[in-house]
Formats: sequence, structure tokens, C-alpha cells
Amino acid sequence: MSTWDTESDDNIDEIIKEQKLFLQVGDFDSDSAVDSEFSEIEGLAMEVRNLTIAEDAIKIAADAAAVASIWSFGLGMAAFAALEASAIIDQKIISNKSKKLNEKLQSADTDISKKINPNVENYVAQYKQNNNLIVSKAPKGLDTKACRANLMQFMASVQRKAGKLDAATFKTYAESARIIYNSEGIDKVYDALDELNLSGKTEADVQKFMNTLVGWTPPPSAIVATELVRGMSLLILKNRLNVATKTIETTAREAGIPVEEVGVSAFEAMDAVGKFAAAVVVVMSVVDVVFNILDIVHVVEQCKKMCSELENTIKPKYKEYFNGIKSASIAYKAAITPSTTSWKKVDNVAEYGGASWNNHVKTITGTTVEAAKQYAESNSDITFFFFCKKGMYLDKDKNFNANTAVFFSGTPWYGSAPQCDSYEKTSVVKAEPV
Repeated sequence: MSTWDTESDDNIDEIIKEQKLFLQVGDFDSDSAVDSEFSEIEGLAMEVRNLTIAEDAIKIAADAAAVASIWSFGLGMAAFAALEASAIIDQKIISNKSKKLNEKLQSADTDISKKINPNVENYVAQYKQNNNLIVSKAPKGLDTKACRANLMQFMASVQRKAGKLDAATFKTYAESARIIYNSEGIDKVYDALDELNLSGKTEADVQKFMNTLVGWTPPPSAIVATELVRGMSLLILKNRLNVATKTIETTAREAGIPVEEVGVSAFEAMDAVGKFAAAVVVVMSVVDVVFNILDIVHVVEQCKKMCSELENTIKPKYKEYFNGIKSASIAYKAAITPSTTSWKKVDNVAEYGGASWNNHVKTITGTTVEAAKQYAESNSDITFFFFCKKGMYLDKDKNFNANTAVFFSGTPWYGSAPQCDSYEKTSVVKAEPV
């Protein structure tokens, strides 16, 4: 973050815009959109496979549509380094029968997101628009996935602590990051992290690190230094060193770190950023698949491999990516959105199958507990819901798959259901992030 404090307000506004669009993504069904798009792509790929002979090989650099398709299909989402990618692409060959397929691949990411809904479409467009900016700001040795994840964590921290996110507040925190980065004392924290990484990561090892973290004295000119260093250190412990949340929480509080810095929302933000980073890794792996296909020098075999990988590898990765973004968006919004909603969890019960069910409001499949809570908080009629951890059959009209949430108004009438847990809403006061 130390490279961002002198960035223009316009460019920072574009990064903030991406984060706001990410918050709006919410819950959606993407699998059908991916299936629809790949049905067209696979049809074109099979057509190329059936028409291609060995003499159809041409250098990929000679086909503008092919170059553009490689940039869009995987590279565009991965924020790949331009010069490196161009050098690799120029050396490859493809079938000269692949023009229609390449033209389709140019817009694959955009077409899938457009078929999902406008929120996803707008987010993907902004994500790709910001790629060059993020690549240009990445410190040496830090990949773009990590840079984007760090940005998301940084903005969540700003929003949670400052109560708002705009260019001026962003730059205030980024300036503190630069001052910290250039300060002499920060080496003590780096050394402590290294020592912890090489240790057995016992509770005593983590406690020793926490004591060092609390003992670190920030530069006077870094206005929010303490919050930044502690927040990013805890993120590293959780998402990179795989230290258990309970251990972090216990040792941090023992060292005197304030409760709010190791509270539920702080760890929810870390978890959300972890989910986001994992989703980006999935779509970036499409790059490797595409390049492995292009490494096949015999175009007939290359076309056969493309058909196989589209169905068996690339399509599942796109499904995993969009579902990962959905999950991360919901968790991220929950972590930074102030709310006084509280929930009472009742284990291993669901609405009794023999009840009237006249108070049934809605059923949502393929969701999560976090997403179900968010939906319930947005609907004042809902007072409770049950969530299926496993499939549950009550009767032919009440047959629920795993990861299904069933919402109700009024008072619950529970029956025993080991496959489910129920959640009762007590109050809702929700404020949108600013």
C-alpha cells in the first residue's frame, strides 16, 4: 500500500468503484450462464476440430482475433504482465480455422457476466478496467492476485475504522503505509513474522509475536500506523501462516490489543478476502490451461485438446470462479456493514413438516448461512429460517437439497432435524457502507 499515497484521486476513485461494485454483487445463479456460454464455445471448438488439418497451422501473432481472445479468456481476469504475455503468444501456432472460436472467446468473460445480472456485469468490467493500474502499482516480487487481495483488505480496514471510504481517506491511510514501510523500526515486526513462520506456530510462538507487535512504536507522522500494521499482521497470520482464529484472538487480547481489532468483523473481513483471493487463483489458473494447449505444436492434436479442456477443466473453473466471487462478496459486505442484527441459532431443528407452512416466505437453493442472513435482514417479514446442512425430505412438496435456506414469518414450530440448523432474527438495523 506504500505505493498508493501519491496516486491521483481519479485512479483511486476507480479502485473504490470496483470495491463498491463488488459489494453489490450479492447472491446469484451463475452455473446456468456458464453452461449456456460454454455450449456455444464448445460447439465452435468442435467445428474447428472437425475441419482442421496439419497444413492449417499459422502463427498466433498473425491472427488479431486470436491474440485478443487470449487476452480476454483468462489473461484479462488475471491481470497478466503485458510484455511477458505478448512474448509467449507470439511464439505459438493455432489452426487458421479458429477465427469464429477466437472471436467468441474475446468476449467470454463479459458474455457470462452479462447473462448472470447487471451487477456482476458491471463488476467484471470494472475489474478488468483496473488491471493495468494494479499491475503498475505492484511492488517487485508481489503478484497481482496478492496486490488485489491486499487492496480489498486495506479498503475493508479503512471502511471499518474510518466509517467511510473516499479518495482522501484512502490516501491518508496509504501515506501512513508509506511512512511505515520506510521506517527503521518496522524491521522488528518483519523479523518477528519470519521467526513465527519458521517456528512450530504453537500458542507460545504466536504470543511472542503478539508481544512484539504491541511493543512496536510507530513513527509519529504515520497517523493510522498502529491499526495498519496490526491489521495486516493479523491477516498474514490467518491467511498465510494458517494460524487458528481462536489462537490469534486469545493471544492478541492477552497482549493487550483492543477487542474491536480482533472481533468477529475483523476476522470476517479476513475470511472474505481469503475467499476472494482463492476465486482469483481459480480464474488465473485458466491461463496455465490455455498456454498448455498452445504448447501443443501439432494443430490437429491441439484442437482435440481444446475441446476436452473446455468441457472438463475450463468450464468448471469458471463456475468455481463466479461462485467464489459470490461467496466472497456476501462475506465481505457482511464484515464491513454496520448492523445491530442479532441471531439466535437453534441446532438440529427445522420447521415441523406437519405444520401449516402458511407462514413460508421463500426458499433459496445453493446458498450459504451468511447469504441467508443477509437476505433475511433485507426482508422485514422474515423472522426465522432453517438451513439444510444436508439434504432433507419431509414430503414430496418439501424435499430440500443441502445448502438450501427456507424462510418464514411468525413463530417457529420446530421438529427434530439433524440435517438442519435454524436461525431466529431478533432485530435489524442496517446501514449501507459509505
